[in-house]
Amino acid sequence: MHRLLQRQISRFLNDQGAMPEGLSEFLAAVGDAYESADADRLLIERSLDLMSKELTERNAELRKELAERRHAEAQLEKLLSLLGTTLESTADGILALDKEGRIVRFNQRLVEMWHMPDETLAFWRHAPLVQHLLGQVTNPDAFMENLNYLCLHPEAECYDTFDYIDGRVIERYSLPQPLGVDNVGRVISFRDITARKQAEEALQREKEEQKALIKKLEEAHNQLLQSEKMASIGQLAAGVAHEINNPIGYINSNFNTLGEYVEKLFRVTDAYERTEPALAGESLLDEVRSLKQEADWEYLKQDIRELLRESGEGIGRVKQIVQDLKDFSHVDQVEWQWVDLHKGIDSTLNIVNNEIKYNAEVIKEYGVIPQVECLASQLNQVFMNMLVNASHAIGDGGRGRITIRTGAEDEMVWVEFTDTGKGIPPENLKRIFDPFFTTKPVGKGTGLGLSLSYGIIEKHQGRIEVESEVGKGTTFRLRLPASQGLPETL
Repeated sequence: MHRLLQRQISRFLNDQGAMPEGLSEFLAAVGDAYESADADRLLIERSLDLMSKELTERNAELRKELAERRHAEAQLEKLLSLLGTTLESTADGILALDKEGRIVRFNQRLVEMWHMPDETLAFWRHAPLVQHLLGQVTNPDAFMENLNYLCLHPEAECYDTFDYIDGRVIERYSLPQPLGVDNVGRVISFRDITARKQAEEALQREKEEQKALIKKLEEAHNQLLQSEKMASIGQLAAGVAHEINNPIGYINSNFNTLGEYVEKLFRVTDAYERTEPALAGESLLDEVRSLKQEADWEYLKQDIRELLRESGEGIGRVKQIVQDLKDFSHVDQVEWQWVDLHKGIDSTLNIVNNEIKYNAEVIKEYGVIPQVECLASQLNQVFMNMLVNASHAIGDGGRGRITIRTGAEDEMVWVEFTDTGKGIPPENLKRIFDPFFTTKPVGKGTGLGLSLSYGIIEKHQGRIEVESEVGKGTTFRLRLPASQGLPETL
């Protein structure tokens, strides 16, 4: 029985007398209950001690985890601050998207680049932000297509450019943003490269201008070389003309005198022939007749006249060739002159006659044209190039035809050279005026003839037109203004 209960009962019994039998049993049962309760209490106390110990240990772990979390949060806050500072300090506009392609962050530079209004920024809603972006580009469909493609292909990289409606050029670059094996979104950077593009375009224009200048310098150099050649030819022609004209002059003079003397001798012999009947029977007459028969006198008189005529024509031909050389080179004319182009063409034909006469027939269909203000020697050079090229196009396989036509339209004069040669393939038509371009075998051409001709005609404010068909022939038409509008002093 519990000790406290036992003392209380003993105190009561001293006062009341002996304890009843039933009460003793009851008290025994109560005692047993108390003892059982003590055992349970001890068990509970031990359990509480264990739980208290576990809670103490768990609290220590929680305090440690909390300290670590606070440290991690502090580090994360520093990292986010560093990232934010980095985003804001970069010169590029930065746009961050989540894995669904929705805008989650952007920096101030992006706001400035895209001119985002305050009302759009205030609510930070995806749709209005995207709509504003699309409104700033010249091709919104392509911009949105690229954005959707990047969202559907998280592993893809992107590097391209696009144009703003205000004329700026923007460079776009994007890489996927991995987290472990997964992509958690995408960061797109935008850089304004307008100044760089403008500098590149300016540099490209400068390069093209330099190329054009180099080409002009080459053409000018080639023309200068050709002009020097022509000047040398002109000087040679002048020297040849001077050297030939002197002997040809006195040969022609003496030849004319010789012709007159021969005619006088023939008149004398004719008079002698009329006296032959008076000498009949004389041996001298027989001797004279024998000599006349031996010399074939009648044929001799006729042939002498023919020889004198042909020799006179030959001397005239030499004189004409010398004059054509002078006219072709115009060594004495270095300034702009009013010239009859037909005369220049005819002189050039005489110069290149040996080049043409074996494989081509020349047909002249001259129209009525005014005199042209030009540098005659240079135009004659163009005519020569056209005729020689036509002859080469016909080749040695047969006899072709070169037709020269002239005419005038308004204030322009045109000269046309048509040949029945092999023609020019279409792929070569655009290159025939390029310096050093030639389809002739090595040693047959330098590729400068048409290039120089083009430069000369351009110098005269004219143009060259070409029509050609393979197997049928080619036509070159030169168009020149009749007047250059130069001051009268020229």
